[in-house]
Amino acid sequence: MFLEIVIGLLLVASIIFSFAIIGAKNKWKRLLAFSLVSAKIMMIIVLYALFTGTTFFLDMAIIYALLSYVGMIVLANYMLEWREK
Repeated sequence: MFLEIVIGLLLVASIIFSFAIIGAKNKWKRLLAFSLVSAKIMMIIVLYALFTGTTFFLDMAIIYALLSYVGMIVLANYMLEWREK
């Protein structure tokens, strides 16, 4: 019951931050909101793994976290290079 409530709250927070991605005027705020959404999704995957008792979802969460980290670095570097031109 508790995990279901926490997963629901994280899902609501992810939806709110998704609207922040769309509505942000500054590109750095969009990047920050994207990072928050990806962190919330990773937490949802981990909590779902605890809820179901399978370790496969923990592996998925680790892979998702690594891909999200690399994606954030690539986007930040692209934004810095784009600003210099």
